[in-house]
Amino acid sequence: MKISSLVRGKQMGQLGKIYGEYRFTLAPNEQKPMKGFFQTAVVNVIKDNIIDRWFYFIPQTIGMYLLYDWAKKANHEASKKDPSIYANDV
Repeated sequence: MKISSLVRGKQMGQLGKIYGEYRFTLAPNEQKPMKGFFQTAVVNVIKDNIIDRWFYFIPQTIGMYLLYDWAKKANHEASKKDPSIYANDV
């Protein structure tokens, strides 16, 4: 096992050369981390959730709306007073 350069007493910056390692960077003013985020986010949400999976939620939505509409009408009819019951009241 080789003794590292730090253990041999060398300071940082004089540790030796590293071959075969490449680093590529961009200057901070060249980076655009949010480039196209909002356009792709909206398109992906529409594509993934509405266009590709419409058959999951459209029939259920229609069915629940029809059930809601029927229940609302049935409740309105059930809560009405029958005028024939109160015909003899003065």
